[in-house]
Amino acid sequence: MRIFQATTLFFVFGQLLATPSAAKQYDSPAIKDSTIMRSTVSCPDCPDRNCYKCTLGHDDKLTVNTGGLAYNRALIGFHMPVDGSQVTSCTVQVPAFVTPLQSSLNVTVNTANPSDWNEDTVDGENAPDAGDQIAFVTVPSYNNLGPIDITPACQGAVNGEFSVYFGAQFGYYQLWSENSGNPAILHITTK
Repeated sequence: MRIFQATTLFFVFGQLLATPSAAKQYDSPAIKDSTIMRSTVSCPDCPDRNCYKCTLGHDDKLTVNTGGLAYNRALIGFHMPVDGSQVTSCTVQVPAFVTPLQSSLNVTVNTANPSDWNEDTVDGENAPDAGDQIAFVTVPSYNNLGPIDITPACQGAVNGEFSVYFGAQFGYYQLWSENSGNPAILHITTK
């Protein structure tokens, strides 16, 4: 009887050691964001009336506009609490649109490099370069964006930091910024 109990105990203990540890979940809010404005028209509120020189890192809203004379994107920066090599999946959830969409919209997400930009000074002239497109989502009218998979951006973070651009294939939308108290949130799963 004791041999059976000891064998069972060793089997259960062995299974516990052989079972991989459970995945861990982390939530991490954006640490900075800004609208990056690029336009061929005059912007009276910008230095020298040049839209490229507008610094919008402390606004309550992020504006995206593609088409016509303006090309604005939302630049969002994150700091992850884990090393990118540990990330198995990563999604970003942005706040609801400021104004409900009247028609469907195609939202794009691109990497942005480097990530050492500053909300006080980032503008259309010194903003990070847009990298690869990592997501393309069609949002139906009167809907908001759901979680978007940006795992490649999280895995490619340098010293835990990375940035992404939110854009539009064609159209206009606004998101609440982290300065409004509604930051974008990363949902990270690790090994």
